[in-house]
Amino acid sequence: MRIRKTYYELTAIGFVFAGVTAFVLLAAVNSKTNVLFWALGIVLGSILVSAIMGNVVLKKLEVVRVVGDHAIVGEAADVQYRLTNRKRLWPSCAVRMTEARMVGHLRRVPEGYCLHLGPQQGTLVMTHLVPENRGLVELRELRICCSFPFGFVNRAIHYLAPQRIVVYPRIGLLNRRLLAQTRTFSPGGSVSSSARGGFDEFYGLRDYHPGDSIRSIHWRRTARTGNMVVREMTMDTPPTMIVVLDLRTWRTLADGRAQSERAIELAASLICAGLMDNLSVGLCVAGYADITPTIVKSGRGQRDPLMESLALLNLDKVSAATTVQPAGQSEFVRARAEYMIINLTSGQDSLDMVPPGCQYTILSMDDAESKSWLRFNPPAAQTQEAAATGPGAAEAPPDLSQAKA
Repeated sequence: MRIRKTYYELTAIGFVFAGVTAFVLLAAVNSKTNVLFWALGIVLGSILVSAIMGNVVLKKLEVVRVVGDHAIVGEAADVQYRLTNRKRLWPSCAVRMTEARMVGHLRRVPEGYCLHLGPQQGTLVMTHLVPENRGLVELRELRICCSFPFGFVNRAIHYLAPQRIVVYPRIGLLNRRLLAQTRTFSPGGSVSSSARGGFDEFYGLRDYHPGDSIRSIHWRRTARTGNMVVREMTMDTPPTMIVVLDLRTWRTLADGRAQSERAIELAASLICAGLMDNLSVGLCVAGYADITPTIVKSGRGQRDPLMESLALLNLDKVSAATTVQPAGQSEFVRARAEYMIINLTSGQDSLDMVPPGCQYTILSMDDAESKSWLRFNPPAAQTQEAAATGPGAAEAPPDLSQAKA
């Protein structure tokens, strides 16, 4: 890391001590008393020792910040400060680490403290940051300071350590009755594909090609025709869910931005729930050109691209235009997919994002039961307060009725 600036600063105790020093200096000058001059020398010496020791403690001290590439709104993300003392004799004491400059909003800024680190030793200081909003957070400068031994003078060093963190929207637990409205999340929702290349059911026969397995040869047909023929089998594909996020009317609503954020959280929760159930998931945002249609697939590798697209979605760039359909493996898979349409108002026409004949479910954020679709884990402070006051009354799950083609 490159040093940006270094400086000394007086702490709150240092300002009080400076006032006492000025008072002792005035008294010593007026009274000409040797005892006061001795006291003045001791006070000034303490300030000088604080400045020198702070510089010695931070000399040859290496600090590296380690943080993940993404976080979630309202949830604590781990931040590690790795300290290494390269000095041969002197330890490093009372060292504080925090972030000096950043882009984005944090509910909690990471701050670490190391009480003692011996020479030629290293340690790891754990702390957390809590993002306030989805989007991008950039940590620019790492501040290292020390006020050892008296706490009068603070020696600070700022290192340039830029690092970007993508903040995902909040992810909640979906209401069970909401999931029951969709075919995708039902136990019998597996799709039997007619695509060839699997090992499930018989698909047909074709001529033998070099490299085909001998076990796949259809010996009866081969013996009858004299040409080598192999069997082709079908492969099963997991249920496919394509989340369609339609925010094209958010400017016409009084609370359009807040409703859009709730819709984004619902889309993120649906995506994570689908991937947890081993579904093939895709994302399509209507009227937003910065998000290209994603490939429809399953697995953990699909989560991060979709969540990053939702995290960086800029509402000011959403227009009334229509986005093309998401990319995927085949037209057959997309035709058999279920489209989860999330819009802001029940009267909004969002069916232009769904191919004709496909099954869909419309979730409107102005629905009376929309606030019960998601349940978020409360912060630690609220959890402790609820434990102290006792359990509250449990709410019955609502009876949702959504239109489905």
